[in-house]
Amino acid sequence: MEAVLGWFDLNGHSGGFAAAGSLSDGLGQQVLLYLVVVLGVVLSEAVAMARAGGPIRIELSRPWLIVACVVALVVFPAVWREIGAMAEATLLVQMGMAAQGGVFWGVIMAGAEKGVAG
Repeated sequence: MEAVLGWFDLNGHSGGFAAAGSLSDGLGQQVLLYLVVVLGVVLSEAVAMARAGGPIRIELSRPWLIVACVVALVVFPAVWREIGAMAEATLLVQMGMAAQGGVFWGVIMAGAEKGVAG
């Protein structure tokens, strides 16, 4: 249980997963970067469609947005730690890293799906 709580401790106060760096801009920056991760998760579906060669069509239905928010919630602590390691970077660079983290989860899931099916 401590490992789970440590994963979601963005400031690295509990044991286990300490933050690589510290961001001092607070809750506003965390919320902004979380929303960028959600956007990256939504865009990961467009990346999957482009790889399949079909038309790119993103439907923003309520269930899909809820799934994107939950996935982003799980992915966000890892993204936050990576961004913390580059705290000297501008907010735009940090937002790019957050979006990349959101898109990357789809690549991991696609690889896992091929591994299980193959």
